[in-house]
Amino acid sequence: MTTNTTAYTATPLQKNYLVGGVRLFCILLWILCMPVVFVVSRILRIPGHMRLIPLFHAGLCRILGIETVVSGELCAARPTLYVSNHSSYLDVFVLGFLPAYFIAKSEVAGWPVLGRLAKLQHTLFVERRAGKAKHQLHTMQAHLAEGNSLTLFAEGTSTDGAHVEPFKSSLFAAANLGESERRVAIQPITVAYTHYNGERIVEQRVRDHYAWYARMPFAPHFMGLMPLKKVGAKIHLHPVCYLDEFETRKLCADHCQQQVADKLDELIQTD
Repeated sequence: MTTNTTAYTATPLQKNYLVGGVRLFCILLWILCMPVVFVVSRILRIPGHMRLIPLFHAGLCRILGIETVVSGELCAARPTLYVSNHSSYLDVFVLGFLPAYFIAKSEVAGWPVLGRLAKLQHTLFVERRAGKAKHQLHTMQAHLAEGNSLTLFAEGTSTDGAHVEPFKSSLFAAANLGESERRVAIQPITVAYTHYNGERIVEQRVRDHYAWYARMPFAPHFMGLMPLKKVGAKIHLHPVCYLDEFETRKLCADHCQQQVADKLDELIQTD
């Protein structure tokens, strides 16, 4: 995840600090216990231990008061490149049900706690520098060629959650496996934070409590979530497309971006 430089101001919301304290305790307990259970299960080769990863994300959503609603049909093909808009680190939790490895910028690997958690769930770290583009593309293609699906935040940055930036077409080239018999499905996904405490979010200053972008410091933003009421997150799974259906990868990226952007507008404007 990367950030842009737009300023922000979050509007004050009614807070329940007792709830916040309980929530913080539960999160700390969850992120301490679940990784241990996962590592032990993996070492002992307990069947189905990989199902602990979506369970971990679902648990975090529940603790944080994120109520998710999923629409559309999840692509069952392997491998699939899931391409989503991106407005917050919370996106990782709400998309944790996807049967795929996340792609994150290399800096995330060094983040306290989140970096370690990302490594445990086999996140694929890539360097966004121009000189590393060929290497990161080969890494992604190798994962896809092995039948592993990937989740890509295709904007290459996080936004305010009310619009979608152009998708970076360069990483779409990973869906071209050359002579491989595998054909990579591409499924666009829209993530929208739409309701707070049952009411549609109208003001951007309210959405800023959940969107993490610009120069927002992580710790105050994350801690600010603790005493808040429930937020509604809607996830829409768009129809699958394939890279070879388009003349260029840019046209494919633009097609996916337009679908995601149109649906985001619809979701945030619907009561």
